[in-house]
Amino acid sequence: MADERILIVDDDPIVQHLLEQFLRGEGYAPLVAGSAAAALDAIRQQPPDLLLLDIRLPDANGLDLLKEQLLPELGDYRVIVLSGYGTSQDAEAAVMAGAFDYLTKPVALSRLAIAVRNCLRLQYLSAEMEELSGGAVLPVSLRDLVGASAPMQALRDQIKRVAPFDVPVLILGESGTGKELVARAIHALSARRKGPFVPLDCGALPDTLVEAEVFGYARGAFSGATQAKPGKLELAEAGTLLLDEIGNIPLHSQPKLLRVLQTSMVERLGSNQQVSVNVRVLSATNSCLQQRVDEGSFRLDLFHRLNTVTLTVPPLRERKEDIPLLAHYMLMKANRAYQKSIRGLSAEAMATLEAYRWPGNVRELDNAVRSAVILADYLIEPTHLPQQIRAQSGEPVEMPKPAMKPGESLSQLRRRTSGEAERATILKTLEEAGWNKAEAARRLQVDYKTLYLKMKRYQIPPAKPV
Repeated sequence: MADERILIVDDDPIVQHLLEQFLRGEGYAPLVAGSAAAALDAIRQQPPDLLLLDIRLPDANGLDLLKEQLLPELGDYRVIVLSGYGTSQDAEAAVMAGAFDYLTKPVALSRLAIAVRNCLRLQYLSAEMEELSGGAVLPVSLRDLVGASAPMQALRDQIKRVAPFDVPVLILGESGTGKELVARAIHALSARRKGPFVPLDCGALPDTLVEAEVFGYARGAFSGATQAKPGKLELAEAGTLLLDEIGNIPLHSQPKLLRVLQTSMVERLGSNQQVSVNVRVLSATNSCLQQRVDEGSFRLDLFHRLNTVTLTVPPLRERKEDIPLLAHYMLMKANRAYQKSIRGLSAEAMATLEAYRWPGNVRELDNAVRSAVILADYLIEPTHLPQQIRAQSGEPVEMPKPAMKPGESLSQLRRRTSGEAERATILKTLEEAGWNKAEAARRLQVDYKTLYLKMKRYQIPPAKPV
């Protein structure tokens, strides 16, 4: 971000001076107009990158000016409205007219800085999307990792640093944070960008199929193998392989993967011939691999081989200042996908999004915005958001009361009650998800395979009991 031109439209000299000094200190190039006429003259001479607009001007109403003259001159997502007399109706009108945000005076400078960064970044994203034909997919790069918060800026910087070096990278993060986007960005910024990017979700496969998918198999390797098939390692030749949910790789297959990483040679199932592969292996997980190493279900040497560099994707609750930018970005994508023209989110809807804890992270936010775009007519209101987001949280899970059984030790009590609490939580989540196990796994922030194993352990039926 460097020297973006920001026009301050306000007739109060004190406000003009305060905002001008602040914006200059942030690295922008501020301009000042004390009236609507002066603002229009400045815009026609050289359109600014962003405009801060007071609602009450000596020669015009700011909202009328926004709708009738500024937006035709500037386009959407270039105006942040300021007012010392704001109401929720004014905020809604400003957003519906095409303003990016609405702030009340006295403006908190930290809040203004976030709004300005988000607004400018959204313009870049909007311009990139406009260059694409309808239905085209936005090219993958750092642009897809939307966010102006310090954690996201740090993550993008780490990706730029590690991408050129052909080493394994372990990507950590909760479900829905965007681990695959990080992997795709690493691939897009690497020397392998012209090669294939091949993702494989190890958590979605039974143990018996993981090895066949990763390493491939020879004809006759097992019943049904009527012809040879290359594995993902061979399909990613000269490119990048992402092993998502790497913790689910079966223990008996891990030495074979370690050997591939050490020798760049792969042996298909049922074959004794080795094939040379040229592939960069990235891995991702939402679980603690170190804990799996301690439990003996993951090899220590493979763990060290995979995490030459470790990147951590922050959960959405730790970067809530990115929610307005993400929501507007997702709104643009949903408008394009569903051929709608929703103007934005009301202040109340945005406040609802910012108050929610987002256990499903960015994926859950994207689903919420898409759903709201389908339901809304002009502006997204809280009523268009999913019920669990409006309610903030469901009823608390009723935990079983701990009571020691005859001859039971304290450690046995702790393990038993912990298991009972976990079983109750899984059952409640399955009920809330309509016994959709994929959705329940997402809400519990575990992969499908982990949920399946826990249901089996706690003797939870695979379908809702009749």
